This record gives sequence, structure tokens and C-alpha cells, in this order.
Amino acid sequence: MNTIKSYKVLLFVFIFFGILFPAQKNHPEIDRLIDKTNQLYMNGKTSQVLASSKKIIKKSDSLNYEKGLSNGYYFLATYYYDNAKFRESIDYAKKANSYTSYLNKDKTHSAKISSLLGGNYLLLELYTFSSKNYRNALQILKNKSKKNITDSLTEGMIYSNLSYLFENIGSSDSMYYYLKKEKAILKRVKFEDAFVEKGCSCLGFGNYHLNQNKIDSAKYYYQKSLEYFKNKKHPCKIESFMGLGNLYTQEKEYQQAHNFYNNAKDGFDQDNFPDIQCELYKNISELYIAQGNALEGKRYQDLYSKAHQQLDGRIKKERDAVMNEIMNHERIKHEAEVQQGKKYTVFIISIFVFITLLIVYLLKRANDKNYKTSKITKQLRAEKLLQEKEKNILKLQLKESHEEIINLAKENNPEFFARFQQGYPQFSNKMLKINPTFKTSELTFAAYIYLGFNTKEIADYTFKAVKTIENNRYNFRKKLEISPEKDLHIWLRNYIDSE
Repeated sequence: MNTIKSYKVLLFVFIFFGILFPAQKNHPEIDRLIDKTNQLYMNGKTSQVLASSKKIIKKSDSLNYEKGLSNGYYFLATYYYDNAKFRESIDYAKKANSYTSYLNKDKTHSAKISSLLGGNYLLLELYTFSSKNYRNALQILKNKSKKNITDSLTEGMIYSNLSYLFENIGSSDSMYYYLKKEKAILKRVKFEDAFVEKGCSCLGFGNYHLNQNKIDSAKYYYQKSLEYFKNKKHPCKIESFMGLGNLYTQEKEYQQAHNFYNNAKDGFDQDNFPDIQCELYKNISELYIAQGNALEGKRYQDLYSKAHQQLDGRIKKERDAVMNEIMNHERIKHEAEVQQGKKYTVFIISIFVFITLLIVYLLKRANDKNYKTSKITKQLRAEKLLQEKEKNILKLQLKESHEEIINLAKENNPEFFARFQQGYPQFSNKMLKINPTFKTSELTFAAYIYLGFNTKEIADYTFKAVKTIENNRYNFRKKLEISPEKDLHIWLRNYIDSE
């Protein structure tokens, strides 16, 4: 069963409880607008949230009101997050996180922003950065001397999201561990209307038990989740219907499955949460095919393919863009550290300058050697130009070779791995140094990861189930003996490309 990303919709919860935190009274009109925007978000009026967030920012900007600016950009970030525009969401979340004077006073809001960044990185499958931001949010809350209801619910939501992170990387034990931590927090929170947290928590347990093929337990938790939502609308409710649809499809009770999938379809009243809609199309298609209704199966398969192609293409672009930004940030950080370290090298630089001046002086005295020196210099320049020309030719050949390898991978061509080894001759030797028992199939799978393909792409190109690829990732990690928090693609790149 594919992971259903219900953790994202828990944003509703801590936005609502965020207004309970003591607010600055400097600009009550803006504070009321923040409360109003929160209510719009809770009621699912996403387009109005967008307009209202911009209004908050405009009013706060003219007054330099940090609370309004931070909350306004935070609402914008949640809007783009719900619409699976993760790069925009990350940018606005970082803006919301830039108002340090206000955030130093409002630790609850600071933790929510860090958690939102963790959710964005999680959906982009950048698990290392996701875990880093979630743990940063937990550390912020841990350092608070006095916690309120919002803090407890935010902490519970983070544990819920961490459970889905570990589900994505195939670690069911860790998933269950964090689900239990979330449940323990919900038991301590004395808030009768916390139906969203409890409903979404039950959804998480339902997904866990269905993955473990514990049908009765999964059914219990899905139905318990629906009881919490009752007549209310919420994305977790949609996913609970989908979970029951998946359960009854697995049990071959097809009419029951149709009923729950139809209930899930009825829950969408706008175009946000495209990843959930995409998953629903895929599940309905598989249900029709299981019934032998190829026509309807193809219709929903086409809907899924179109939605998946648009969503996956956009997510891949955004993931690459975010990775480039992260790498650039690390480069800038490294350069800053180098600059700071310069004060420790002043003495060495002074000696170098002295030696250089001495050499210049000696060269001036060696007039008889000027002609020879000039000739050598010209020769070196000519050699350098030749080297640069050869380097450019080599770069062009490498680019063409890389594109050919990428196309062979996408076509699942039998020649892919042989051609890959020609393009990256160091790959197999370095991998076998780690574990000499690696099979050719495992090295081929590693090659796909090294080239930057994600789980869904590998599944599509190799005609395998996503769950199979997830299991392959998990087993491959075990053989490599690397922690689940490390990004597998970045780890392979750093290891293979290192000298």
C-alpha cells in the first residue's frame, strides 16, 4: 500500500491553536485579521486565505509589524503547501522565519514554521532535511519553560509526521514508535474538540496495521477516525475513506470498496491536495481492473497518469531547485567560514608576500634570463589553451554519455548497466569495497539512485510496484549500514565521486 500523506493536513490543527498564544496588542486590527484568516483556513476556503494573507502582509509591511509579517508569510506558505507547490511554500516559510525579534518571543510560532519546512522536505523526499527541521522544532519546544496546548499539539503533529517519514523509508518499527508517542501526547491534552488530531492519529494507526496486513485492527482505526470527523469535512477524513477502500479491495469486497472510494471523491470540493487525488485515481483504477472492468480501469488510469505526470514532474523540478538552493547555501556558509578563518592566516600571508617580493627582486636582477623566461611563459600558455580545449571536448563527451545512460535507464534497456559502468568506471569497484556480496541487480538499483531517480520513477521505468522499490531501498540501506536519516542519493554521490 502506498503511503498516504495525511500528515500535511494536520497543519489545520496547529494553525487553529496558534491563535491561543498570547498576541502582541500593538495592532489589534491586524491581529483580528490573523484570527479571521485562520478561520478561513480551518473552513477550507483556500482561495480566500491567499487573498487575506496578502492583505495581512501589506498592512503589516507599512507598519513594520513583525508578528503580522511572520504570520502572513506563514499562511502563504501553508496555502502553497496544500497545493503541492513546495518550493514557493519553502520560500515563504523561510521569510516567515526571518523575523527573529518576534520569533524569539513566540517560540510556538517558530516551532510551527520549522515543522512546516519539515513537511515540505518530506513531500519532496528530502528526508535528511525533513528530519533536521522536525527535530529543530522539537528542540525549540523543549527549551520552552512553560508549554501551552498549542505546543503539545504541535509536538504530537511532529511525531505523526516522523511516523510517515519512517513509513516512506520502510521502517515500520520506527513508524509505530512515533505513532505511539503522538497518541500519548493526545491522551494528556485535555481538549474536547481536538477531533482533528485524534482522527488523523487513528488514520496513521490504520495505515500502519494495513501495511502489516492486520485487517481487523486497520478497519477499527479507520472507522474510529471517521467517528471523530462525523459530519465535518477534512482531508484526513478523505484518506480514512481511501484506507477503507484499499482494505476492502484487498479483501475482494469490491462494492464496499467502491462505496468508500466514492465517499472519498465526494470529499474534494476544490483542487488542493493534488497528491491525495492522484492516489485516489490510482486506487480506483486498480479496483476496476481487479473487477475485470478494463474500460473504467483505463479511464481512471488515464486520470492518474495525467495527474501523476503533472505532479511528479513539478515535484522533481522543485526538488532539484531546492537541492541547488541548499547546496548553494552550504557553499556560501563554507565561504563565510573560510573568510572567518583568514584572521588566523595573516602571519602566513605576510611571509608569503615577503617571499614573493624577494623573488620579484631577484628576477629583476636576472636580466640575462628574461628571454628564456618569456619563451617558457608562452609555451605554458599554449599548453594551457590546449588543455582547456581537450577539457571542453571531454566535458561534451561526458554530457552526451550521461544523456545516453539516462535514456537507457528510462527505457529499462538491458544495456543500461553495462553502459553505466563505462561512464562511471569507479562505481562498481567502490560499491564492492563496501560489500563484496552486492549482486548485479543491486548495483543496477544503486545506479538508478546515483543518477537521481526517485522511488516512483524507478518503479515506473522498471515496471515494478512502488512498495517493491521501497523495500529494495530499505534492504539496500541495511547492506550499506547507513542511518535512515541520511539522504541515500546524496550519500552515494559523495561516496562515489570522492577521491
